[in-house]
Amino acid sequence: MSDLNSNRKIAVILVADVVGYSKHMEHDENSTLQAYSECEKILKQFLSKRNGSIFNTAGDSVLIEFTSAVNAAGFAVDFQTKMMERNKSGNVLTKLEFRIGINMGDVVSREGNLLGDGVNIAARLEALAQPNGVCISKSIYDFVAPKTKLNFNDLGVQKVKQNSFHAYDVLLDESQRRKIKSEKSWVSRKSVSACILALVLLIGAGIYSAGILDTKIEPSLNQKDYTQSDILKVLVRPTSYLSSNDNLSYLAQGFTTYLGTALAQHPGLNVSPDTTAKHIQTVNLTDEQIRAEYQTDYIVDTTIQVSGEKIRLSVKILDLSTEQTVASEAYEFLEADVFEHQDKIADLALQKMSMMDHSSSSNRRISNDPIIYKKHILAQANMLSWTPEGHQKAMGLIEEILELEPKNMGITQMLAWLLQQKVYLGMSEDPNKDLSKSLEIAEVNLKQRDTGIIDAIALASSNEALLGLFEQSCARVPLMNQLLNEKQSKAGPHDYAMTAWINQNCENFEVALLAYKNLFKLSPHYPAWVRYYYAYALLALENLEEAERYIQENKDLDYSYYGTNEILKLCLVYIAHKQENFELAAQYFSEFEAMPNSLNLGYMEGDFAAARSKVFFTQFSDVLRKYGMS
Repeated sequence: MSDLNSNRKIAVILVADVVGYSKHMEHDENSTLQAYSECEKILKQFLSKRNGSIFNTAGDSVLIEFTSAVNAAGFAVDFQTKMMERNKSGNVLTKLEFRIGINMGDVVSREGNLLGDGVNIAARLEALAQPNGVCISKSIYDFVAPKTKLNFNDLGVQKVKQNSFHAYDVLLDESQRRKIKSEKSWVSRKSVSACILALVLLIGAGIYSAGILDTKIEPSLNQKDYTQSDILKVLVRPTSYLSSNDNLSYLAQGFTTYLGTALAQHPGLNVSPDTTAKHIQTVNLTDEQIRAEYQTDYIVDTTIQVSGEKIRLSVKILDLSTEQTVASEAYEFLEADVFEHQDKIADLALQKMSMMDHSSSSNRRISNDPIIYKKHILAQANMLSWTPEGHQKAMGLIEEILELEPKNMGITQMLAWLLQQKVYLGMSEDPNKDLSKSLEIAEVNLKQRDTGIIDAIALASSNEALLGLFEQSCARVPLMNQLLNEKQSKAGPHDYAMTAWINQNCENFEVALLAYKNLFKLSPHYPAWVRYYYAYALLALENLEEAERYIQENKDLDYSYYGTNEILKLCLVYIAHKQENFELAAQYFSEFEAMPNSLNLGYMEGDFAAARSKVFFTQFSDVLRKYGMS
């Protein structure tokens, strides 16, 4: 572990690849090899002028490290310009085109090669680039744009495989300017309500994080009467995946979730949710800052490396109170043995935190079959893409799993959410049939499941609401609230989010507000849709002053969830208008229009698709129309 860390660094990585190399080879192998050799000589000539170092080649591609983002961009422009000049020459028999991607990020030097996310994203950028084009990450853009006269085209946030990143084209000429779908612009055509439902998918598969809540209900636990002072706060950081083998990258995602869930089963532990862990990682807080800001007692770090068929899993457990590493272990195993080692690390963590009175082996996993486990993780990732392509892939994987384990309730629950997703994505030929099937599955699972039951109730209730069965939908609310109270200290963020959402849909605004407040205490970085839903609830109760105070206090937060900042701004328009401060309302609406968005009233109406009453939305939309909202 120490050797690995000592070889870490921040580097500028450029990946270049030949377009259609295989076809060129099939057409004329000798000519292609000669042409590539000529291009390689040109590449090395430019490279020597820009202080770049070749780290790896793979026949038709090359990986280069630079010490400067400006040098990397300059090299890419020089090389691509020369290539286009070469291809225009009448003397060139085989014309090769290159794609180039450039990123700056964390890499690991190992055995003369570079590995890590910094390299992976550079490769994704190369795949996104146009023939003869250069595609760069925002980290490169921020360095290069102020220091050069290069022209750029903002492509927005892109998702290639499992990586999401903000990308830019370097424009060699205006003919390269293009407009492609970004994650943000694609989602803009979907119902916000549909995106909300994406949040439940992981839980629908039986995955949630738990924690100790500051509620009016006194804890009453069966195993041991833990008090608030007995509770240990644990952060499980996202597992680092240090390999170029994408086929096993699912292990990192799956292991992080598994470990967090296993530890959360213990009543004496409060495990920070995944969203908080990712936020901490994004802003790069030190261990000291994590302890001070989140009152964290332990941090669990895991790393996965792949070498051939062998997987190396390393774990480090840090006690922040003493700033000492209390455990550092490494395991080598094959893919089929992943479950055994997941349990070993969970038990190790419990032991080192003196919590072994409750074994992690009681944790419910989706399946003990490694093939099903892999398919499940891949299905989750595709489901959360919220694209027709992702939906189809996820549905195919789930159907494959159900052929092997037809009574797996976690998978059937996942299927039910997919059927609902199908309707929201506009892919259903018979929405009533798909929603009814989803409802049927939810009903079956409600009778059989002892965990994840709040999620099953939310699924059933939302399906009934979408079918127009509001009385049936809202009749489920008392049981949902009862179960939340009974779970007490083991209620997770998703439990509170779903309880708040369904109560709000059924006009139980006071209960919804309490659930939102408890959610914020437990998970301050829960996906941001809950922020504007909380504002909606306040406005529906005509608590204008409290809503305005809340929005102003939270307006500067970094909301990556599409539409959050924009909707909160529209809430301010509504508040100012209701307070008869029409000039301020117009100002807020002007600020909204200046924001990069494609929101309209039809889009926003999706937020209220499952709500029993549309009174507030009618009032809300009537006000916005006065200021030009269409």
